[in-house]
Amino acid sequence: MKLLCVGDIHLGRQPSRIPPAVDDAVGIAALGPAAAWRRSVDYALEQPVDAVLLAGDVVEQEDDFFEAYRDLREGVQRLTTAGIRVLGVAGNHDVQVLPRLAKALPAFELLGAGGQWETRELQGREGGRARIAGWSFPQARVSESPLESGFPEPVDCPTLGLLHCDRDQARSPHAPVRSSALEAAPAEAWLLGHVHRPDALAAPRPMGYLGSLTGMDPGEPGRHGPWQLELAANGALAIQQIPLAPLYWDTLEIPVDGLDATDIHHRVTEALERLHTEIEQWPQRPRAVGCRLRFTGRSDQRAALERVLHADDPRVTVQTLGDRLYFVHDWRLEAQPAVDLEALAAGNDPAALLARKLLLLQGADSEARRALLDAAREPLAEVTRAPHYRALGREAPDDTALAATLEAAALHALDRLLLQREGDQ
Repeated sequence: MKLLCVGDIHLGRQPSRIPPAVDDAVGIAALGPAAAWRRSVDYALEQPVDAVLLAGDVVEQEDDFFEAYRDLREGVQRLTTAGIRVLGVAGNHDVQVLPRLAKALPAFELLGAGGQWETRELQGREGGRARIAGWSFPQARVSESPLESGFPEPVDCPTLGLLHCDRDQARSPHAPVRSSALEAAPAEAWLLGHVHRPDALAAPRPMGYLGSLTGMDPGEPGRHGPWQLELAANGALAIQQIPLAPLYWDTLEIPVDGLDATDIHHRVTEALERLHTEIEQWPQRPRAVGCRLRFTGRSDQRAALERVLHADDPRVTVQTLGDRLYFVHDWRLEAQPAVDLEALAAGNDPAALLARKLLLLQGADSEARRALLDAAREPLAEVTRAPHYRALGREAPDDTALAATLEAAALHALDRLLLQREGDQ
């Protein structure tokens, strides 16, 4: 038996951080969840698979009913017409809308409505059998583990658990489940929804998150897509990700050691071409690729590099390589000044003070480092609480992001101080 397992689709939502030039060329809709769902349906029909399993959050929210209905209906009809069953569970985003869609689409089989475990048996084209056990959110917030109410008893064929949940987050309002409870349940595999970063699922007993069907923003980097699960006649399982996402997010590290500031864009083009060569080797390829650039290393031209990047911002350039569009959504000049920070920190002027702060930020966790981050957290929190920031739907920066922000500001200030020192000499 061959199954296609699909994580969070979020029909109705559109990807963010897409530049206007990319939108003009292909349209944001061609890079979003609906396009990823169509690619998955096409793949399921090509194989063909015996069933498609949906692990919740198929729809972004209630307001997206009509748009989601159209996209889901088209895919379900194509699949079921070809004899491919479609089964799914409701997540916290679509707790109301998915049951409505199921009523409107009788061919779509919703499992576990009302927060009660439910099973369906599948018959493979070659005589294989499997049982799907699913549980759906009865309301948007569920603070108890779905496994506390029990799990279906084992039968004489493999059982695959289909669940939208928050694993190992005891205080979560989104169906918290312990990994130990999943391991103890009589299921040969657990196919989970909710977390958008896919786990490294592997046989003989896959257990983890399928991830979002396509990365919606730079916070969901790497390859995304459905997972193909195969059950052999002897009961053995095999699983592999099929990276069908039309949009791919990546981070490119560009060393600037020995680089003249005027050559910076040539170095960026080289990095994009290397990434394109790699992507062309993939069996399934995205339509567009968004990149974050990290300029690393040491340079005595940091200030000049920064001026060039601001004057000719790589974020406004979209490159077409083959059939793919490549764009830069963010860049960070993380290169260190071509000075000995340890030696500089031994002084007693403002540059020495900044050098000491930089060494603290770049060092291991310590009480002094935590104090530095804590001192910056409240001023930044005032920014993140502002209405215009909340409207972006982004979380407040964690310690890693906070440290990176402070380090970038310190490096920028250090460049200015060192240039001023040179001018005074």
